[in-house]
Amino acid sequence: MHFDVVHAADPRFYGGSSSAVRIEIQSARQFGLSTALLPFLGVSDIRSRRFEERLLDVLERQEVPWLTGEEPVECDILFAHNPLAFAHMPTRPLRVRSKVVLLSVQHPPFDGAGNAQYDIDVVKRNLERMFGAPVIFAPVGPKVRNQFEDIIAGRPELLRHDLFNLIDLDEWPIRTAQPPRERAVIGRHSRRDLLKWPDTEAELRAAYPDLGNVQIKVMGGVPDQIVPLIGSNWNISPYSNSGVPQFLNKLDFYVFFHSRRWVEAFGIGIAEAMASGLVTILDPSFRDLFEEGAVYCRPEETTGVVERFLSSPEAFSAQSAAARTLVEKKFSKSRYPERMRAIYDELGLCSPAALATIGKAVGADAFSGSSGHATVRSGPRRSQRSLMGRRRVLFVATNGIGLGHITRLMAIAERMSPDMEPVFLTMSAGSSIIEARGHPVDYIPSAPKIGVTDDSWNEVFAQELLAAVEAFAINSVVFDSNHPFPGLLKVLAARPDLNWVWIRRGMWASRHGLDPSMQHRFDMVIEPGEFAADEDHGITAQLRAGVIGVSPILLVDSDDRLSRAEAALALGVDPAGLVAVVQLGSERNFDVSRLRPAIIDGLLKHGVQVVDAVNPLAPKREDHMGGTVQKAIYPIARYFNAVDLMITNAGYNSFHECIYGGMPAIFVPNEAPEMDEQAVRAAYAQSSGLGLCLRSVDAERAHEAIELALSEGFLAQHRTRASRIVFANGAREAALAIEELAFSVRTDRGLGGSIARV
Repeated sequence: MHFDVVHAADPRFYGGSSSAVRIEIQSARQFGLSTALLPFLGVSDIRSRRFEERLLDVLERQEVPWLTGEEPVECDILFAHNPLAFAHMPTRPLRVRSKVVLLSVQHPPFDGAGNAQYDIDVVKRNLERMFGAPVIFAPVGPKVRNQFEDIIAGRPELLRHDLFNLIDLDEWPIRTAQPPRERAVIGRHSRRDLLKWPDTEAELRAAYPDLGNVQIKVMGGVPDQIVPLIGSNWNISPYSNSGVPQFLNKLDFYVFFHSRRWVEAFGIGIAEAMASGLVTILDPSFRDLFEEGAVYCRPEETTGVVERFLSSPEAFSAQSAAARTLVEKKFSKSRYPERMRAIYDELGLCSPAALATIGKAVGADAFSGSSGHATVRSGPRRSQRSLMGRRRVLFVATNGIGLGHITRLMAIAERMSPDMEPVFLTMSAGSSIIEARGHPVDYIPSAPKIGVTDDSWNEVFAQELLAAVEAFAINSVVFDSNHPFPGLLKVLAARPDLNWVWIRRGMWASRHGLDPSMQHRFDMVIEPGEFAADEDHGITAQLRAGVIGVSPILLVDSDDRLSRAEAALALGVDPAGLVAVVQLGSERNFDVSRLRPAIIDGLLKHGVQVVDAVNPLAPKREDHMGGTVQKAIYPIARYFNAVDLMITNAGYNSFHECIYGGMPAIFVPNEAPEMDEQAVRAAYAQSSGLGLCLRSVDAERAHEAIELALSEGFLAQHRTRASRIVFANGAREAALAIEELAFSVRTDRGLGGSIARV
């Protein structure tokens, strides 16, 4: 398999690095060069991130091949993006061979104080040995080039010209407002890094003045240290990739000053502002790069510069046009063919035939940039990855009170791409449910089940888990439980070569603790979304840094439901009548013996057909009430079209199935001490008009709650409110996050911490 260009990059980087990769890939496709992405995970402190959403969108829409490094691939040029991604060697050899490696230096070798940011020689050797080709360093701007040229001994070979980041001008509509005259809107967008801001309070206040005729707009937030210093005229909004063009279009001036300890390698945010026609005010150190496209001054001179342009609309218009013109001349995507031809010539390589027709796009409409609207993550099509890159993932579910752990894991497993092969290992008595859905599963009884001590059980479990990992050639382990137990942690420590993922739901009770360092043992922690997240005050709510949050995870999508007639037939009820399902969980740790008959009696008195759902984990009941249908049902959401009212516990799955399934429900929280905050979920649903809360101690209120739940007033309000809920299943998001981990080359730690120790 041969490509003209392969891009090796960490797709989780934000800002200039991801933007450069995205535009390079778009440009290659647009101008007829064959290209592919070889994703690396090269920096450990950004493990909480997914692939950058606009880059992922381009990979999907343009069907860019996603290499794993296991396919035999040859290319003319391998572009390695950002030296930070190549500080270590991977644990496996890469079968990608290139004639030359061009390292796009998107991070300077030294900071503003002269401290080394990475070892130049190590990065160079790593790339040479990974790809078996000479490495040439390509600075992305004059600041980076100047640092390399100051190196006396050991300076790497540099590309003769800077490899600027490119801009797709179609993504950046030029401002259409009239030049400002009396009032100015000053703004900037960047991450919340303190180094991205001026060093002193005086410089900050001078650069972003608190004046009556000036408004300051910031996208991306500000560091906590700066919050006490901001003026009354500041407006701060969170960062949004899809919202940047709209944000910039509301500004007049773009002002960017940063710490003297920071060196901006390029400044993609600056280039975006200039492409939008903003009058851009910068530190003089940017002059060599942005030339006449920007205005240069010190922070204390900012107000004078702004006032000068407010007093001269003609000068404002001229500078706005100069900014756009500069970007078009130096950084426009239209320069890609000319630049690539120059690179091929400099490297002594034969140019691809497509570069002979410089400036002529191939199917330009098909490969146009993102429109600026919000993107929807979907992930790679099967054809994007090689058949050689199949991955087996082991889903490990603990023994919960209910079926929550295995249900979430099956939801994720069943939404993975075909080149992922799920295998299950569980301590749950619900293993037969996993098998019934077609998944390979091994069952290990829990310690209480077989009457052994926790210590001895953990020793045996570790052996069983290790045997499963080796027998199935597992690539990744996905664990769903509240607490990782010693047997699992023992194998995790012995097999750091695997990808370890923890699915950790929220809504922990305040009495439940967790070692904050536990999540750092895993390569990825995913938290399923909670409808009642605003009322989550447990320990996990304080530990979301380094955690990937996804939408609520459900097993059944609306398209998977049976019709009312089919579902009613399966439930044994008349589809023409009202149907209620009573599903109060396994009842293994919470007594609802008084509440259950009160609920069923109230439903029967209202002429409702009652399905008394039998939980697969519950002991066999002998209290079958006449007039009800007793059924073992899983998953109940598949039958929702034949159900008019659910009476259920408020565990994660049951609760969210009802909320996002538009199902009227009476929630009966399981309030056993070891459980999550089900009472909070139930109360939140009631306050939101999307359910009722009936606690186990309120058996005498059962009839009243049922009467209200069946009333037209409640049902009408429920329909209205439920129709406004927008739902995207987080199971697919979680599956894609795991695939991004499983199919990337890991260079985020040294080999000593990455190889198996058994």
